[in-house]
Amino acid sequence: MNVVHVFFADIYRDGGSYGFTFLAEDGHEDEFFLKTRAFEQATSETHAPPVIYREGVNSGVVVKELSWEQGQVFIAPLGYLNDRFDELVHIVNASGRANG
Repeated sequence: MNVVHVFFADIYRDGGSYGFTFLAEDGHEDEFFLKTRAFEQATSETHAPPVIYREGVNSGVVVKELSWEQGQVFIAPLGYLNDRFDELVHIVNASGRANG
């Protein structure tokens, strides 16, 4: 799956999930999503591994679940000037640790 264009990136009001929506090479609008783990007990990660959703996380339609390593490869070629996108990239590169 290749990204043609990143539309926007943001932090969600659920306590700290992050995501960015993008146009995929197949013409679909998808979302790369990092779910917060802020309310989970005994976890060293602040976020769950990335999941790509068709038309956004609210659709519930999973395109692909990624490992941290796969997420790092997926975002590596992307460029998008946005503070939230930069924070998301940091979390992915730190394998789910916002403060890592």
